[in-house]
Amino acid sequence: MTATMETMQFVYADLLTPAQLMPGDLINIDDDIVEVLSVIDDARGDNYTITHRNDFGETDETHCTFEDMFKLYVFIDNE
Repeated sequence: MTATMETMQFVYADLLTPAQLMPGDLINIDDDIVEVLSVIDDARGDNYTITHRNDFGETDETHCTFEDMFKLYVFIDNE
């Protein structure tokens, strides 16, 4: 492991709606931390499709409503 990775910590940061998610965000879906690839809403903004990738590189889609909430995680530097 590199020295950079040894000083980084993975922590819970916030609770977000689908409208607040951005590509590159790390969120919890089905007890797995995944990277958001895209967030697409329908014409009314009521339903969302979140395309995400897990640690194994597998891509999947999650369908949700504007009321659903997702835990956002970030890496922080311990130094």
